Amino acid sequence: MVKIICEGNSDKNKLKEILSFLNIIYTDDNFIVMGNKSNIFKYESDEYKTLIQLVKFKKVEKVLFVVDADYEKDNAKYGGYKKTENELKSLITALKIEHVSDFYITCNPISNDGYLESLLLSTVDDTLKNCYDDFLDCIKFKEKNHHKYIMEQLHKLTKPNKPYDLKHRNFEKLIDKLDSLLNEA
Repeated sequence: MVKIICEGNSDKNKLKEILSFLNIIYTDDNFIVMGNKSNIFKYESDEYKTLIQLVKFKKVEKVLFVVDADYEKDNAKYGGYKKTENELKSLITALKIEHVSDFYITCNPISNDGYLESLLLSTVDDTLKNCYDDFLDCIKFKEKNHHKYIMEQLHKLTKPNKPYDLKHRNFEKLIDKLDSLLNEA
């Protein structure tokens, strides 16, 4: 079995959309949802205790951590690509599952910050993204906690048949990891 560890249910659902697009077979049992980024790094969590046992008894052959980079300015401890990368490496080492683990940090591949939504939106034409920003400015939307969600919803509304170009080069690394994870397991 394969496990994909992610922050929240919205990440899980987006990953499931990508897997479906790729025609990769998966089940909900392939996912461990930790609830948020801070929980990802709680070495002593019950989820990790169970995972370690499953790896030990060869019930889990591969593990992929999919975690948002976030923004360094928003999270002094875990924010930013480099901090996230270092914490993931430390976590995998502490759990002693290096031999079966890999990770992918979701972000805008140009700026190396953001979220899974930032990766998705990185494939959208800049002119269209500017329209979304103009709309948010027009309605005086300032709630940063929901900005990524609103941007994604605006895009889904304007491009319902093909919201994201999953064949775009920005998705190559993630798609390669998911493909090798689930098709070779």
